[in-house]
Amino acid sequence: MLVHLERLRPGEPPLAEVRTPYGPALARWRGDPAAPPGAYRVEWTIDEEHATVRPAPGAAPAVRTEGELLLLVGEFDGAGELRIGDSLTLLDLAAPPGRIEVAVPCVRAELYPYDL
Repeated sequence: MLVHLERLRPGEPPLAEVRTPYGPALARWRGDPAAPPGAYRVEWTIDEEHATVRPAPGAAPAVRTEGELLLLVGEFDGAGELRIGDSLTLLDLAAPPGRIEVAVPCVRAELYPYDL
């Protein structure tokens, strides 16, 4: 997913404030801790043991932060792929196919930047 890194909050690892095409997010940054603000392609990693899943109450796709929770809304295929817009996130969760909302503490979601 293409995100815009706005800033890194100090910590080990730092928390990244990013804007996605589907809304703002806060997650652990697994790239360079001195990364400057700007555009990055990232892969999401979610700690499924700390995630909850429910049918999505709102529009999809969506990414947002509510308090200390990161909420990802997308189409789940029932076999492990959550589609958020044009991006896929692999999840090992028990959920039926359809539009779902995944809630996970921000410190249990990670962003791994990569080059194309």
